[in-house]
Amino acid sequence: MASSLGQRLRALRVERGLSQAELAGDLVSPSYVSLIEADRRSPEHEVLTGLAHRLGCSTLYLESGTVPEEINEQRLQLMFAEIALANGELDEAHDRFRAMSLQASSEIRHGASWGLARTEEALGNLHEALTHLETLLDAARAGEPGAPGLLDLLIGRCRIYRLAGDFARSIEVGEDAVREVRELGLEGTEDEIRLAASLVASYFSRGDMFSAQHLVSRVIERAEKLGTRQAQGAAYWNASAVAAARGQLTDALDLASKTLALLAEASPDVSLAGMRITYAWLLLRCDPPRLDEADAMLTRAHDILVPLAFSPHLANCETEMARSALLRGDFDAAVGIASQAITRSAEAGAAEGEHAKVVSGLALIMSGRGEEGAALAADGAERLATMGSQREAAQAWRDLAEALIRAGRADQAVDALRRAADYAGVRASTIRSGLAVSVRD
Repeated sequence: MASSLGQRLRALRVERGLSQAELAGDLVSPSYVSLIEADRRSPEHEVLTGLAHRLGCSTLYLESGTVPEEINEQRLQLMFAEIALANGELDEAHDRFRAMSLQASSEIRHGASWGLARTEEALGNLHEALTHLETLLDAARAGEPGAPGLLDLLIGRCRIYRLAGDFARSIEVGEDAVREVRELGLEGTEDEIRLAASLVASYFSRGDMFSAQHLVSRVIERAEKLGTRQAQGAAYWNASAVAAARGQLTDALDLASKTLALLAEASPDVSLAGMRITYAWLLLRCDPPRLDEADAMLTRAHDILVPLAFSPHLANCETEMARSALLRGDFDAAVGIASQAITRSAEAGAAEGEHAKVVSGLALIMSGRGEEGAALAADGAERLATMGSQREAAQAWRDLAEALIRAGRADQAVDALRRAADYAGVRASTIRSGLAVSVRD
């Protein structure tokens, strides 16, 4: 088999006994045929189809060197890889997708790269997943056969930056994506709503409640207008998170309940597990915490996620399981479960590990290991701030201060409260130094 399109074109033309002028006919000029054979031009699809017709071969063969029987076999292998991914057999899926991305025709290679991106994300290899997505975005915008849908790729890119803790970049690419899909005339479609809902999650993660509230109201309006369960569920889920951050727990629980009702039958297992984790997150922040209900939700989510080996969601789930153990006073269990979440997050390169560090640190303080626990929780809080989530950093420092107070470490607690106020945007004014001078005088 000739290794390039130009070589295949020339070999078939010579085999058919045609000159370049005869092959060109009224389709293109003979010189253009010469340039294609020299691999100095890539013909448009219509030209390629016309040349293939005159040579008596398929367009697929002329373009890729693959005969129809081979492409059907490749499609079957791609299907096997997708089944492995769906069953949570990530190593097998990765090997199959990788082999197809190196050996298959261009159309199948795009499908294999899309599979690799999703498998790498599930394995926690976020940089590798993002690399595949960037390449596929170029292919999708160019309209190349076999490339995934543009919106799926844009949503995936926004989500991966958020999982990695780069909230500013996640918001930047999400806002660019929303503008792009609206320029394409896709406003109001379910895919556009999923993209907007993903952007709301990024706003929430960074602590930008104003932007989250503004966008989520528009997302809900479009979701209700569109009327699909999936679209409405995505909007209500993010609205629930925003309400919780504002302290409106009654509204948050109501919205989360609507999410579960909408998506229980239609949502994939991983998505539904994510919904349950979010619901449990809200239950643990009620006053008093609704521990039994939260534990039930988290156990169901964990049972779904463990066989699928989906590291980002598992780390999130185990962090909240550790938080529940902490609230129950089972500090050893909290440390053990949080350690699992920290390990998973290290593999995934995700921000959830910093939340797990805070929970583990709080449990260590309450169990009498104050220095070790304070250092671990403070490290997690500072890392959250570095990742761009000032609100979450402030909350982590506030929780650390409460644990230090209960452990009788008042001086450290005061320092933690100051850090919490700083990250909440309430910094000491210049009057503090003046008061300090007057007291000394």
